[in-house]
Amino acid sequence: MQAVLDAVDINSRTGIRDKALLMLLYNTGARVSEIIGIEHTDLQLDKAPQVKLHGKGNKDRSCPLWPETVTALDAYITQRTPEDPETKQIFLNSNGGPITRFGIRHVTRKYSFLAQVKHPALEAKPLNPHRIRHTTAMHLLHANNEITMISYWLGHADLNTTHMYGEIDMEMKRKMLETVDAPKDKSKPPWKNESLLRWLEKLTQQPELCAVN
Repeated sequence: MQAVLDAVDINSRTGIRDKALLMLLYNTGARVSEIIGIEHTDLQLDKAPQVKLHGKGNKDRSCPLWPETVTALDAYITQRTPEDPETKQIFLNSNGGPITRFGIRHVTRKYSFLAQVKHPALEAKPLNPHRIRHTTAMHLLHANNEITMISYWLGHADLNTTHMYGEIDMEMKRKMLETVDAPKDKSKPPWKNESLLRWLEKLTQQPELCAVN
C-alpha cells in the first residue's frame, strides 16, 4: 500500500483525487459501493474526523480517519469541480460526474502497475478495491485487534465472514513455524517395545499349525 500511495503524482490531472481515494479506501477498508455513495454530509473532517459509510442492508457505520487521510480529502475537496453543481457524491470521474465502481477499479489498477516499476515483486499482487479492503483487515488483525472489532469495522453482518482473516493469519503463522526447526525427540514411541518386537518376530517363525492341501 505504501508503494501504491507513493506512486501517485499529485501534480497530475487526477492525482489529488486519486491520493484521497486510495487513502480513504485503505483507512476504512470500505466496499466500492460504500465509497461511491459518500456525500459531503457523510464527512466530518474537523473535530474527531470520521466518515459515515452506507453499507449492505441499509446499515450505516462510521470510521475514524487518520490525519493523513483528512489532509488528502481536504486537498481534493478544495479543487473538486463537479459538472453539475448539485452533485452530492464526493468522488468524481475525470469529466466531473460521479465516479463508478469501474472508475475506482481503473484507479487501483493504474497505480498498481506504476508501483510495480519500482517494486517488481508487486506484479504477483495485482491491486483492486477488494484487495485493499482485505489488506486493511489483515493489518488490523496483525495489530492485535479482536476479530469481533474488525467485523464491526468492515461492516460484516455475519462474524463468520470475518473469521476467514483469522484462518489466513493462522496459515501465515504455520509458514513462520516451518522456518524454525523443532527440537529433536530421541525417545522411542511406546509401541517400540524391544521385548514385544522380539516376541512377535519369534511368533512369525513358528511352524504352521494348520495346513491346507
